Amino acid sequence: MTESVRRLSAGEVLWEAGEPSHFVVWVDEGILEVVQHSLQGEDAVLNRLGPGELAGEMSCLDGQPHSATLRAAGPVKVRVMERQHFLHWLREHPDRWEKLIHRQSQRIRGLSARLAEVSFDPVQLRLARFLLSHSEEVLQITQQQLAEYVAATRESVSKALSAMGRQGWVRTSRGKIHILDRASLDSLIKELGS
Repeated sequence: MTESVRRLSAGEVLWEAGEPSHFVVWVDEGILEVVQHSLQGEDAVLNRLGPGELAGEMSCLDGQPHSATLRAAGPVKVRVMERQHFLHWLREHPDRWEKLIHRQSQRIRGLSARLAEVSFDPVQLRLARFLLSHSEEVLQITQQQLAEYVAATRESVSKALSAMGRQGWVRTSRGKIHILDRASLDSLIKELGS
């Protein structure tokens, strides 16, 4: 398998939506964000990819331009494989096709659930779900990044975090969110999600 290693800093873009596909990447360290830009200049984070996850495979398979922008949420280390090497690697390892199709199915299901969530659920509910989807007690994420991920304005996320902070469920500091009371966040999800 022919690959190289690349390191990215926070905010650095691997590719923009609409660019041709030349390679796939595996995340070794850090988080990559899959981003869509609106005509108004706002960003929505469709997915966050962590260690062990693959990006760019869809465009490599169908030869179409990338459907979304891929950027580093913080310091990131990826392994890069050129498109032709990736396709050859898949042909040489037929068992990888099944894993790839399974992963694509999971992503489509996840995107469908996120679309329904963004369409129908209040910001506070989306925010609580996001916080509880992470096992860390301290999340390294800015309020702007969080707003992009939960498809809300930074102001509405700030307001929701302030309300949660007054309840003692979370505490915010520069670029970090400290999760203090998971049980109460879970109760909020049950209450608002029903």
